[in-house]
Formats: sequence, C-alpha cells, structure tokens
Amino acid sequence: MPRRGWATARDAADTWQLVSVYDDGWIVAPVAVPTAEDTRRRVRALIGWMVLVVGLFVASAAAAVWAGSLPWLTWVLLAASLGALTVAAARAARRRSRQRPPVYGSAAEHRAAADDVTRVALDAVRTVTLQRQGHEDVVTVTLRKGRPLVYRSPDRTLGRLFDRWSPAPPAG
Repeated sequence: MPRRGWATARDAADTWQLVSVYDDGWIVAPVAVPTAEDTRRRVRALIGWMVLVVGLFVASAAAAVWAGSLPWLTWVLLAASLGALTVAAARAARRRSRQRPPVYGSAAEHRAAADDVTRVALDAVRTVTLQRQGHEDVVTVTLRKGRPLVYRSPDRTLGRLFDRWSPAPPAG
C-alpha cells in the first residue's frame, strides 16, 4: 500500500497539522488538537464508566455472598457489569474510528478527494533533514522552489515516516 502513515505535527506557524505521508509525497491538513478541557471531560467519563462497571461487579459479588437465596440477582448484576463494559468499549472504539483520517492510495488521490489540504509532491523536494531537539522530532524539508518546510512533533512517528527520504527523497 502506498500510504506510509500519518502523524500530527506543528508547522512553522505553530499550528497543528495532520501530515499523511505517501510514496508520491505528503498531504498537510489542519487538525483539531484536544484541549485540556477535552482531556478532563474524557477522563471524567472514563472514571464514571469504571465506577459503574466495578460497582456492578462488586454488587454482584456481594449478592452472591449475602443474598444466597437469590442466585438470579448475582447473574443479573454480573450481566449488567459486562454490558456496561461492552458499551464503554464500543463508544471508545467508535470515537477513535471517527478521529482516524481516511485512507487514500496516493497523495494525489488524497488531494483530489479532500478540501482544505496542501499537497507536497515528491518531485518538489530537494532534501529532507531529520533532527531530534529535546523531546521533539524536527523534519526540515528543502523544496526546489519556495521556502523550507519545518514540522515538529513529540511523536517519533514523524521521524520514522520521513526517515526513508533523508537526506534526499527516493527516485520516482
């Protein structure tokens, strides 16, 4: 498959971008980065689901010990605990799949199908420099025409995506 992968990175203007790298170039698209409030909301929801699942499981165990004459209650509470766990997992998987970028066969195909994206073609690249500055991977791309592009990401995936292109992009 021609798509090599994707990573979020900050550009020279210090805005977050989604960089989708293909064999024929890459696509840069704006991306929304979760804020601290988004993270707090997700952590509160996670804690709420955990309390619900553990609470139902403990209630099931307690019913088995103290309500021996009602064995069906234990099974109902256990089933409710497993049901809540399944619903929480399904919601998390659905949210994660919505955040995943779509898959295209090439950068040219991605550019044709998506609005508000920028394509950098492989033949427009002169050199690619990879550096590690503190905790960030820094990719500096020198183009044949125009200003150099700089991407910074705390995720090491960005460096791995451009590793094959450093110091020069592969021949078409």
